[in-house]
Formats: sequence, structure tokens, C-alpha cells
Amino acid sequence: MRIVALSEVLPGEPVTNGDLASRFGLHEQWLDSMTGNKSRYFCRVDSAPGVPKNTGDLAVEAGNQAMRAAGVGPQDIDFLILTTASPDHLMPATVNLVADRLGINNVPTLQLTSGCAGALQGLFTAQALLANGHRQGLVIGADTCLKMWPSAKDSRQMKPAEMVNFALFGDGGGAAVVSSEDEGPGLVVEHLFLRGIGLGRKPAQIVKWFGAEGAAQGEAMGEEDYKAIERHVPEIAAQIIDELLKAKSWKLSDVEHVLTPQLNGVMTEKIREGLGVRADQAVNCVAETGNNGNALPFIQLHRLLQKIGTGSGRNDRVLVATVESSKWIMSGMALRHT
Repeated sequence: MRIVALSEVLPGEPVTNGDLASRFGLHEQWLDSMTGNKSRYFCRVDSAPGVPKNTGDLAVEAGNQAMRAAGVGPQDIDFLILTTASPDHLMPATVNLVADRLGINNVPTLQLTSGCAGALQGLFTAQALLANGHRQGLVIGADTCLKMWPSAKDSRQMKPAEMVNFALFGDGGGAAVVSSEDEGPGLVVEHLFLRGIGLGRKPAQIVKWFGAEGAAQGEAMGEEDYKAIERHVPEIAAQIIDELLKAKSWKLSDVEHVLTPQLNGVMTEKIREGLGVRADQAVNCVAETGNNGNALPFIQLHRLLQKIGTGSGRNDRVLVATVESSKWIMSGMALRHT
């Protein structure tokens, strides 16, 4: 499988820690030190015309940008996959609304409910479809926090850990056009694995389907076990990188680009250092974009392609590691730039 083109969509203007501190009565330096994130982006119901307002809007824009970058149209797409933890509706599936708006028809459409490992789950599924005779597809990851945005009144009742959790995340979309042809510019996927490892393990993240409105009934919309995440994500990331290196017979020091799991700026930097990944190898953006969930790996890969350009970085090696703590999923990908 070859990733032909990528895209990223970040709605509106960046929301800084100063903006959050001003709106919710928090301390900017506290947010800086606790999260390491400096900004993030959010959709708004009252956004100006053309600015994404929901997950579907982000997905449509990301899909259109990726198809334009690849020089293909809706008629060239043989399947569409959307990975998201925040669909606009339970039914109809957001992927089918997105397909309609993109002009894609008469092809398989799949929507995967997923979190941090979602982008690689989508690519894993795409690889299977391509191996089954499909020629070219579009994989989109998109998420929004709009349904979970607290009011100023609600924020005064939130615990510090809940506010930190809110400050971690941001809205965004990203997409990849994938092809069964190995020849041509792009990123060739040389190894990709995906495994659920949650047998007998408690979920470390739970998000209720009802969003913020359900919280009025006294039930929290979400909960996280930060200690479990801080303890297990780095060790799982190390297992992923080790497995990829062994599969390809590569040495970490020789790999040009490494995309590590990205929960927030502080933890991302700790994981990078713990893995022995040099700063010049790392492709990090979460401190600027916020944790965009399913979109984040696509945004990382998009920025990687911008960094290495089309005329340089030929045969550069790339490692990608994602860990989903909700019920523990590990996934890794080794690519080569062509």
C-alpha cells in the first residue's frame, strides 16, 4: 500500500492557554506545565461561513484536500473509511453523509469508532481492501470536542484533572489517499500491525455517548485513569518501536523520522526521551494542535511530507507508533518515502 497524498484541517484560530485561562478562570502557567500544549483548535457553532462546525465538516474538507493533493476525483475512489470518536449522529453514519458531500457513490463506506489508534486502524482496513482487489481509497480521521465543551458555569464545578483533560484535546481532521500501486511518489507502507491487548485490563479512558447534556443528570461524560496511561503508554510504545525495528532489520539510530504516541506535549517529550529518539528524528505537533484524536497521525504524516519535500528524503525510513488506552490497542507502521 502506498500513501499517495495527505491533508490536515484545523478549524478557526488557535486557542491558547491564555485564552482558556481567561474564559474559565484558570492559570496559564499551570496549563503550560501540566499539559505542555500551547494551543489547540475548536469548531464553533457560530463559525463564519466555510469554517468547519462539526466532525463531518472537518472530514469533508480533509477528504477534498487529500484528493486535490493526489490529483484524483470522487470517481477515482474505490472505498471510503472514516475513523472517529465523535460522529455527528448515531445514524445516519457520518461517513455516509461525508461520502454524499464528497460526491463519492457506489463504493464501500466504513466508519470505525476509535481513538488514538484510529488512523492506523483505518489504514489497516484500507490495506485489506486494497489486497482484495480495490485500486485506490480515501481514509479520513476527524474528531471534535464541541459536545463536551463546558460552559463557564460548568467549568467552575470541574475538578482540576477534568480541566487538564479538556485542555489536552482539540478538533481536527486529516486524510490519506491510498493506492495499491507501489510505484510513484509518496510513502510506501512496508510493515503495519494492529492488535488489541486489553484482555483482563481495565479501560483507562471512557467517554459516554451522550456528551455534555447527559452530565446534567449527575453522570460524568468521561473518565480517565491518568496513572495507568502514564505507566503503560510509554512501555507499549517501546514494544511497538522494537517490533517494527526487528521486522525491518533497522537500527533506530538510522531511521530518519519517528512518530511517537501523542497525548500531550509533556508526555510526548517523555516518551521520545525514553525511547531514545533524537529530537531531529521526532515528528511532533500535539503541543501546537492539541490532541486531535483520529486526525493526529494524519496531521503528523502530512507535516512529515512537507518537511522532507518531494525532491529530497528519497528512501527515508519512517516509524509510526500509536497506543489507544481506552481498552488498550497497539499499532505500528514502518514506511519508506519514495
